[in-house]
Amino acid sequence: MLITNEAKELLEPFLKERGLGGLRLTVETGEFGPQFAITFDEPQEFDVVQEIKGIRVAIDAQLSDTDLLTLDVEETPEGRGIVLRS
Repeated sequence: MLITNEAKELLEPFLKERGLGGLRLTVETGEFGPQFAITFDEPQEFDVVQEIKGIRVAIDAQLSDTDLLTLDVEETPEGRGIVLRS
C-alpha cells in the first residue's frame, strides 16, 4: 500500500492528537461484495503490520494484494478526508 504525502500530512496530526498508534485496513463482506474499511483499531493477531511513511498500518490477514492500494486525500464540499483508491 502507498500513502501519499498529502495523506501523511493529514493523518499524522490526527493520530497524534488522539493518541492513536496507527490505522488498520480490513475487508468486510458487503451487500455488493467485499468492501475495504479503515479503522483505528489495534492490530489483530494475524494482521501484517507495516510502517509506511512513518505510519503504522495493520493489514487484515484476509487481504492478499494491497500493493495496488493508495491512501490519499480527497476534497469534498464537507472538507478534506482520507480516501482509499485501487
